[in-house]
Amino acid sequence: MSLYSLTDECRNLYDALMASADEETGEVDISLVNALAERQEAWEDKAVAVACVYRSLDEDAARVGREIERLTAMKKRLERERDRVKEGLSAAFTALGVEKVKGMYADISFRASEQTIIDNADAVPEEYMTVKTTYTPNKTAIREAIKAGKEVPGAHLEQKKNIQIK
Repeated sequence: MSLYSLTDECRNLYDALMASADEETGEVDISLVNALAERQEAWEDKAVAVACVYRSLDEDAARVGREIERLTAMKKRLERERDRVKEGLSAAFTALGVEKVKGMYADISFRASEQTIIDNADAVPEEYMTVKTTYTPNKTAIREAIKAGKEVPGAHLEQKKNIQIK
């Protein structure tokens, strides 16, 4: 039986007990007193059981929180290691002038990309600025303008090579 049902039963038994009281003598129906005591004991047992479920859920939530923190730290370590390995692989390819390697388990190659470099954000005209709380250069608009032959003060295009692993 649920705690809610037991609470309702206790309340009903108490109301019945009070209604059964003799106004002159104060005597009450003893069977209602016994029934109420029995239901109160069951209610207390159920309340303790519910409290134990609560504590168990609270401990589980804390345990999950600690596991999330542990896994988040592990993920950050693995990502740093992954980036270090990728940088080392890229450096090795660059040092030997190798552009592409095909293997059974991985294909490694460089792909060309462009990166908009902002040399001086204060010198970039306002039309190429993205308005936020602060001004930041709109690299996409700057790249398009430079590619269209416009000179954008404070910015230029650079060719980059990014390693990709498939």
